[in-house]
Amino acid sequence: MEIKKGVFLAIAFVVVLLCLNCYSQRSSATVEKQVSVLIGKIGNSSTEQQAFADLEALGCQAVPSIIEHMDDRRKLPDPRISLRNKSPQAFEGLRHYGPQKVVDALAAILNQITGQDFGFIYNGATDTERTKTVRGWRDFLHNTPATKLCDRG
Repeated sequence: MEIKKGVFLAIAFVVVLLCLNCYSQRSSATVEKQVSVLIGKIGNSSTEQQAFADLEALGCQAVPSIIEHMDDRRKLPDPRISLRNKSPQAFEGLRHYGPQKVVDALAAILNQITGQDFGFIYNGATDTERTKTVRGWRDFLHNTPATKLCDRG
């Protein structure tokens, strides 16, 4: 009887682990879809600012997807973004930027979520600076464990 109970518990444990893994994959796919839709909305002046806010609200779970989509060189319809200033030394409540392209705004959002910076392109930049910044974010994603992506050190 004890052996059957042990086998049953082992099987139940394996099933729970498999289900958690499936949930995680579905969750990642859902976040990926949300990020993709929101980045699409950035190209429309009537949905751009809300898309920025919604991307930031997705938080750390969205960082990998944002980085994968960030090399988007479309011109922004409204070249401005305001982000809450989280710095304890902040003298103003908001940080204001004038990004020219989607990639510039996504870099600002990633900085807001993670505290990391791989090139100050938030107010526009050259194509070379943008390429370097995107490469920095992708290296960060590749070399950082998922649990540490939003560790501000």
